[in-house]
Amino acid sequence: MKYPAIFTALYLVLLSSCATSQQESLINTKEIMKNKESISAFYNNALTVNETTRPTAVLTSLMAPGYKSTGSVDVKNAEQLMQQLEFFWKVVPDLKWEPQMIANDEDRYIVRSVASGTPNGDFMGTPTDGTVPFKIMTIDIHEMKDGKFISTHHVEDWVTSMKQLKGGAKKKGNAMTIADAFMGAMGKGDMETMSNLMHDDMVWQNAGDKSLPWIGPWVGKKIILEKFLPSFGENFQTLKWEPVDALTTDDTAAYFGQMVGLLTKSNQKTDEFTYALRVKVKDGKVILWNWFEDSVEVANAYHGKK
Repeated sequence: MKYPAIFTALYLVLLSSCATSQQESLINTKEIMKNKESISAFYNNALTVNETTRPTAVLTSLMAPGYKSTGSVDVKNAEQLMQQLEFFWKVVPDLKWEPQMIANDEDRYIVRSVASGTPNGDFMGTPTDGTVPFKIMTIDIHEMKDGKFISTHHVEDWVTSMKQLKGGAKKKGNAMTIADAFMGAMGKGDMETMSNLMHDDMVWQNAGDKSLPWIGPWVGKKIILEKFLPSFGENFQTLKWEPVDALTTDDTAAYFGQMVGLLTKSNQKTDEFTYALRVKVKDGKVILWNWFEDSVEVANAYHGKK
C-alpha cells in the first residue's frame, strides 16, 4: 500500500523527533550521573575526614570558576570554603557528612545530610576537649553543570550542635560520658585521646588465668600505655563487642554485654561470652578500668584448647 507523500514526511519528522528526544534523554542521564559522582566526592572526600584525600585537593577539581557558597549570613568563594574545611578537619578529626537524600530539579541538586563529629579545640567559639560529640541536620542546594559546582546555598543546624556540646561539657563529671569517649578512642586506636582521658594513677584490672600475659592489675598510666596495651594488642583481637546494659552514677559506670575475640598466639576464636566492666572516674579522667570476662573461655582459646 502506498501512502501520500505528506504522511511519509510526517512519519520521518516524528521518527527524527523521537531519535532527538532519546539522544537528549541519554545526554541528560549522563549529566545527572556525572553531577552525582561529584556530589559523592564532595561529601565523602571533602566534607568527611578520611585518610586518602584533603578538602583543598578535592574541591579544586570540583569547583567551577566563580563558585560561591552562600549561607545565612555570609558568602564564601571556593578558596575560603577550602580554608574552612581544612580547619574543620583539624578541630573535628572524626567529622562525617552523610547524605540522607538527594533530589534533582534540572541543574539543581538538593542534599539533606547528617553531620557529626567530636571537636577538640575552639569550635565556633565553644571550647571542646574531644569528649563530647554533636550530630545535626544540614540542607544544601547545589547548582551544577558538567560535574562542576557553580554555587551552593546551605543551612546547618549549628545552634543544636552548640547545645549538644555545651550540654555535654556540663556533664563532664559523668562517668559514662568519659567512659564512652575512652572506649570510642580505643576502638579507633586513637592513643592521644585515650592518654588524655587517663588519670596518672589509673589502675587497669583484668582478673583471670595468670598464664595470660595481660592479666593485671596494671598500676599507673605510664605502665598501662607502655606495657599492658602493647601486650594485650599483640595477643587479643576483638571481633565482637556489644554492650547490652549500662548503669551509671556521677563517678562510676558499669557495662554488661557480649564479646568474641581472636587469640593471635593460637589463631583460635573464643565462643561468644559475657563480660562486665566497671569504670570509675576522678577529676574528669578514668582512674579505674575493672574488667570481668569468661577467663576460662579466653584461656582455652589462648592455649589452643578449643
